[in-house]
Amino acid sequence: MLKISVSTNWQNDLIPLVSREPVDEFYGKLAQDFVGGGRPAYSIPQVSRKAAVFHINEAKRFGRAFNYLLNATCLNNMELTRQGQKEICFLMDWLEGLGVERCTVAIPYLLEMVKKRYPRFKVYISTSSRVDSLERARHWEDLGADGIILDSVSVNRDFQLLRQLRSEVKCELVLIANVNCLYDCPFKNYHCTAISHASQSGAASKGFFMDYSSLMCGYLRVKHPVNFIRADWIRPEDLSLYEKIGIDRIKLVDRTMPTEFIAAVTTAYINRRYEGNLLDLFANCQKKLMYNKIDFFRKMKYLFHPLRINLYQVSKLKDLAFDIFYLDNRALDGFLEHFPNNGCRLKSCQDCRYCQDFAERAIKVDRALQRKLIDRYEQYLSRVISGDIFKYF
Repeated sequence: MLKISVSTNWQNDLIPLVSREPVDEFYGKLAQDFVGGGRPAYSIPQVSRKAAVFHINEAKRFGRAFNYLLNATCLNNMELTRQGQKEICFLMDWLEGLGVERCTVAIPYLLEMVKKRYPRFKVYISTSSRVDSLERARHWEDLGADGIILDSVSVNRDFQLLRQLRSEVKCELVLIANVNCLYDCPFKNYHCTAISHASQSGAASKGFFMDYSSLMCGYLRVKHPVNFIRADWIRPEDLSLYEKIGIDRIKLVDRTMPTEFIAAVTTAYINRRYEGNLLDLFANCQKKLMYNKIDFFRKMKYLFHPLRINLYQVSKLKDLAFDIFYLDNRALDGFLEHFPNNGCRLKSCQDCRYCQDFAERAIKVDRALQRKLIDRYEQYLSRVISGDIFKYF
């Protein structure tokens, strides 16, 4: 049976709510630590180490493992300095003392370091490492990886590759199911590196981050809604196809969301069925992020930087959510049947038009509202690209 990894928002009501088979682990990290990870510090709930300890112990009490994320793609070369070594070991010692036995990394050196010095840990390779070939997977496995979270923007529908990986690689293979990023996203490497620095406690940016990559990703989906279809998501109804191949686990995102969202997404994948708007299962299509009054004031320390950016211009960034789009999940029945024998790597999307045909049937949107949303994105991106957003005069 496919196991499920669930993101944590550090809210203690989440654990008893979703601790059902086949969920066997929660994953997450502090908003900031020395290593950093895959979300900017301002976007995820702030939690003290004391509260994190309680939360991790709760997961263990319910019989679930905890996977701590150390998935930054760049540490500014600090990992190979005396101070960096000290900081990494301080963090790992803390995790080991809590009884955490799983972590996720994106840097080969961190994989080898953890396996050598903390052999109790099972180490997974982050999707940020973009494992999308057999040889790349073998390299990671040879370095000691216990599991690989495959590239979330290019692999999920490449069934030929998935079958080959399963026959040649012994370690656990993991796919992220509810992603809605651009297919073969050109921004991913840059985005992962930028986010890494936006979640590191010692970074010069101090957590400040202008998310150009997400803005561009959103704009290209709003302007060309077929990108909602081309994205490498896996519907709850289609999990059996991956189970037959031998994929070991699916991972569900996102840590930025409230408990009710995470629970609803997890339930849909446990039940292997969802009725309604498929976009409801994607965090980057949601308006409702994890905010409360205390978190708001804590987040302001990352975002309130009047000497780095024009705060008046930033205030114009609003109402860019995708709630005007409806992606009918029932209209996608049978969609994935095309892919086991038809790959995308050697085809042009413009010539193929398979996803375009489904988009025309499955996506509903008010065209007038779509045009307004495109205009808002273009206006804001113009300020970012021209540099006006950083100027006062």
